[in-house]
Amino acid sequence: MKDRLGRLGSDEAGSILPLVAVVLAMLCGIAGLGVDLGLVYLEKRRIQSAVDLAALAAARASDGAAAATRALVDNGYRIPDDVTVTPGTYVPDRAIPAASRFTPGSSAPNAIRIRLANTVRTAFTRIVGGPSSFVVSGDATARRAELAAFGIGSRLVGLDAGIANALLSRLLGTTVSLSLMDYRALAALRVDALGFLRSAAPRIGLQAVTYDDVLKGSLRLSDFVALLGQASEPASGSAAARASLNALTAALSGTGTSVRLAGLLTAGEIGSSPVAQTGEALWVNALDMIGGAAFLANGGRQVGLDLGTAVPGLLRASVSLRTGDAWHTSGFTGIGGSLSTAQQRILVELWIPGPVGLVDLYLPIAIELAPARAVLRSVVCPWNASNERTATLDVTTGIAALSIGAIPANALDLGTPRPAPTPVTILKAPLLSVTGVSAVQLGASTRSLTFTDDDIRTGRIRTVSTTTLVTSVTASLLANLDLQINGLSLPGLVDPKGLVATALGAAAGPIDALLFSILGLAGVQLGAADVAVTGTRCGGAVLVQ
Repeated sequence: MKDRLGRLGSDEAGSILPLVAVVLAMLCGIAGLGVDLGLVYLEKRRIQSAVDLAALAAARASDGAAAATRALVDNGYRIPDDVTVTPGTYVPDRAIPAASRFTPGSSAPNAIRIRLANTVRTAFTRIVGGPSSFVVSGDATARRAELAAFGIGSRLVGLDAGIANALLSRLLGTTVSLSLMDYRALAALRVDALGFLRSAAPRIGLQAVTYDDVLKGSLRLSDFVALLGQASEPASGSAAARASLNALTAALSGTGTSVRLAGLLTAGEIGSSPVAQTGEALWVNALDMIGGAAFLANGGRQVGLDLGTAVPGLLRASVSLRTGDAWHTSGFTGIGGSLSTAQQRILVELWIPGPVGLVDLYLPIAIELAPARAVLRSVVCPWNASNERTATLDVTTGIAALSIGAIPANALDLGTPRPAPTPVTILKAPLLSVTGVSAVQLGASTRSLTFTDDDIRTGRIRTVSTTTLVTSVTASLLANLDLQINGLSLPGLVDPKGLVATALGAAAGPIDALLFSILGLAGVQLGAADVAVTGTRCGGAVLVQ
């Protein structure tokens, strides 16, 4: 008996069972906790997807709250008390912190924020002392994608074919011989920029890419001009315009110059869309595209152009300019999208027939144009009347400074302050010289322009002027010209100052014609900006933040 009791006391078989039971309980608890947390995670993803869809539906609808509720109910959420719908204004400005771009409440909201909360009950966590439920929430903000495309740039009125041919020939490194009728035909030819990019993709060697991918590439100028014809609007494509494009393509076929598309075009907010995705056209002007490509191909370098005796009324004219911009287009962009033209400096040196008995006159005119800027203020797309859409731009024309005076060597360098004009010798004769200096400043101003559906469909260009130029620009300069006589003077017999002023005044008309022709092709104009809304895309929405 004693031996049996001893063996029983020393028998340890089965002592592991309590430990196994404890470990199994812990493992079951951990597994249960994992199941509960997995359910919470899945519900978080489900809620976020639901609020994303609800926000997009609300932003597109006229009654955002009702559309959001319907979208949530369709996705299985039937507790409206847990839903918060907040309309407001979203400003797509990267300079503003992301959390501050949405402002709740507005008389004209362009965005909506949805917040949804739901309770997930736990099955296992509460057994081990955890919470019996978790509150899961999600929020999303969507902005109405009422997009518009607009452009800012040049005016073609008064363009002289001879001057335009000389400038384009110098910029493109070939011989351009187009008539005034050719230029007018190209100015009337509308090109779908998105269609142009779709056609450019295979030329660059790209397939199944986005518009932004194509914009990163470059095209030979001959291919560039050829594609303009392919993407042009049939209704606006006259035989003269197509013949001009063919002639220009042939002239450029021997050059290897290329142009980088990103410097000339942008697709805006649809840039990440595949090129296979079509929609409303983004219209641009064929002549503006050609002029812009010419300046870009030149690389923004200083351009010198000796016009010789090509300008009637002047003995000789020489033009130097440094510019990198012509017509710009914004692509499709939302409210707050902006577009600017870059500062440009131009020097025009003129030799003018002198008064009887005196030598010829020399007149240098320096022009600096500060940026003009257009901002998209609103896009109105009525749900039940698409032909009543409107788009409003705030257009600011910068200060233009013109001067007559001595020209320093760095006068055209855009990175340096504009040099103040100093007296220049206009007339130099034996025993007599006449010097002069003048400056005219055109102040900045801002004006709002509303484009109707008809304006948008036809691509109508409207001009915002800094000031109303009731007289010629040259006449304004000459009126402020301070002439000084140095050397021989014969009071009562010869008035050199009067003779010089009369000769300069007689040349004001030809000088104005030259200035506006050069500036028109370069994509600028004195104290003014041309703008056009070239398309809209309405009824969409995008998630923000």
